[in-house]
Amino acid sequence: MATRRRSRQQQCLLCRWTIACREQTRRILIASGHKAQQAYRRVRGRRLTVIVDAPRREGWQLRRLIRRTARGYAKALGVSLPNGLAIIVQRVVLDGRQVNGLLTAYQSDSEKRYVIQLALSVNGREVGDGELVAALRHQLSAVFADAIGKPVLSLALDFERGASDQSGGSIVELRPQPGVAANGHGQEGDPFALSRVTDYQEGEAS
Repeated sequence: MATRRRSRQQQCLLCRWTIACREQTRRILIASGHKAQQAYRRVRGRRLTVIVDAPRREGWQLRRLIRRTARGYAKALGVSLPNGLAIIVQRVVLDGRQVNGLLTAYQSDSEKRYVIQLALSVNGREVGDGELVAALRHQLSAVFADAIGKPVLSLALDFERGASDQSGGSIVELRPQPGVAANGHGQEGDPFALSRVTDYQEGEAS
């Protein structure tokens, strides 16, 4: 009888120990799961979110181009992409009119979040990849200003406008012309006497 009683006590102790171990294991798993979810949310919040309104293959290519451009530009400036940055590529972007891109910033008590919208077409004209990348970098410059400061120098260079401004006035052929010296004698014999270069007034030769 004593042996059976000890055996039952041992079984009860074993059962209680097993139940306690299971409960402890369950609490550990629940706590680990909560920590993993928090870590995942933090990592996901730092990831660049890219949403593209396009067919599957085209959308995959655009997402790859957008991520590569944004990360490459950030690396070139020596900064990191801000947390929660979202880039949305859609058919049309409106800001009172159709534009190539639109940057929106949301400010909370602790941080600022950015949303960049890029247009695939403007006024019925399809936007190419090069123009899309240029619009993205232009918007990212404003985003990175919070990390590296505002630009202190901006120098634009426009070759096309410079060429059009200098295109007024026609080419005038220089030709020998007999001159009159100060003493009144002609200089027909001087082959290097040239006519006066024509003046330019308002883009026309005079």
